[in-house]
Amino acid sequence: MSNFLVFYSRKRQEAPRVERVDDSDEAVRRLLDAERKLAGDPLHGVVLLVAEDEADLRRTHSHYFSSVEELVRQAAG
Repeated sequence: MSNFLVFYSRKRQEAPRVERVDDSDEAVRRLLDAERKLAGDPLHGVVLLVAEDEADLRRTHSHYFSSVEELVRQAAG
């Protein structure tokens, strides 16, 4: 399993940036640093996720990679 930092736009105005971090301790350090930098930014966020690979990450956490329109379509069923 790999660690991934996903930097995303809360309003889905830009594609998320994904960074793979193989060392778990380093991934947590980078997450905490990113959270400090984004603390006053209401438009952007960061999460640390674990997945087999990036394709699996995009499938299991697709809401970070979907547009607002796609999310509305998914919710409507």
